[in-house]
Amino acid sequence: AQVEETCLALDSSLSRREARARAIDLLARVGIPEPEQRYRNYPHQFSGGQRQRIVIAIALAGSPDIIIADEPTSALDATVQKQVLELLKILVDETGVSIILVTHDMGVISEMTNRVLVMRKGQVVEADRTTAILDQPRHDYTKKLLAAVPRLRAPPTTMNSEDGNVDGGSGRPADIGDDDLLLVAEDVSKQFSRPDFPWGLGAAKASFGLSDVSMRLPRGTVTGIVGESGSGKTTFGRILAGLSTATGGRVTIGKNAFDVSKSGRRNGLLGRVQMIFQDPSVSLNPRMTIGETLEESIRFGASAGSSDMQADVSKMVDRLGLARSLLGRRPHQLSGGQKQRVCIARALLARPEIIVADEPTSALDVSVQAEIVSLLKETITHEGMTMVFISHDLAIVQAMCSSVYIFRNGRVEDYGSSEFIFSRSNHPYTRSLINARPQRFTC
Repeated sequence: AQVEETCLALDSSLSRREARARAIDLLARVGIPEPEQRYRNYPHQFSGGQRQRIVIAIALAGSPDIIIADEPTSALDATVQKQVLELLKILVDETGVSIILVTHDMGVISEMTNRVLVMRKGQVVEADRTTAILDQPRHDYTKKLLAAVPRLRAPPTTMNSEDGNVDGGSGRPADIGDDDLLLVAEDVSKQFSRPDFPWGLGAAKASFGLSDVSMRLPRGTVTGIVGESGSGKTTFGRILAGLSTATGGRVTIGKNAFDVSKSGRRNGLLGRVQMIFQDPSVSLNPRMTIGETLEESIRFGASAGSSDMQADVSKMVDRLGLARSLLGRRPHQLSGGQKQRVCIARALLARPEIIVADEPTSALDVSVQAEIVSLLKETITHEGMTMVFISHDLAIVQAMCSSVYIFRNGRVEDYGSSEFIFSRSNHPYTRSLINARPQRFTC
């Protein structure tokens, strides 16, 4: 209805039926599956990436002369990002529209733009043709940005097709000794219902966010989850953290089984599993100071009741490179990188057994991304942590994770060691994800 409203507002000659048909066509063009049915859904029923695509459809509805696209693909996985960028290119070629693309993604810059303005602290520090900026940057800040771009290590030029997916790809967990396992998830499912008609009229139709997902998490490792927007990555992570309920399956941590059909406060997962969210700006309470936020995490964590919370907080912010003077400030007074460090500190201070990091770097520019990835790797080593790392950035997953699960349409499509997934997996969907990444930043 929101897309349709825009169509009607910008073209009064359209009938309601024509506006509806145009809205459905726009949803299909930006890659929304089943647009005739999903047309009736509300925003909360879409993934973050799908919501971004719908906003792009609204921008396209008026056939504008200029589009200002502010980070239009930051929440999208590589394959959908490629589809959206190709759509914008087609729009430019067919209509002559001009696009001002605001982004921190150098891969998008390399694929999309003719000219680049590099900005820092409200000033343009460098401006030139895209090829000149990428090949021969002049300003030190531009050089720093390009050096910080994560690069995907290219697979060997030949792969043994007879190997197949020898340590993954069957949708079942890889063989790991039981003594080494911290978490086992078995056949976890999440079923949603959506009405066939608006306002709840008509019979409900089942829609699966997850379908029989199994995972085995070794102690002291980082396991990656990769997949398209809407593939069930975040839903699975929220179930592990006790923030969402499942409709089937079981989760075991150590020797303790948890009923994931109940909320985390009732099933006991809260505290034992902590989550680092995608956008630090909305995951911190704006009414609380940073110090209050971190002390609260200690009080409600797995090892609540520290004798000196202020000392614990001070040690943690020192280790994560945050100034103690920030403890008296509120979130809006911190930069994006500082806020994400606070979110990492909040998760660690709860002393969890597992941390679920859901796209923890996608809202940050590339230089801050590099700092956060380095910080997470150091912290994992120092604390002997176990982490589930959810991301659509394959280069960061390759750098962070020892094993990788590929999600698609709520199922495990492929899995294995990081080396196997990026170098030897012959699964067509896995290869399509890897090949969708801009080639300029593959080494």
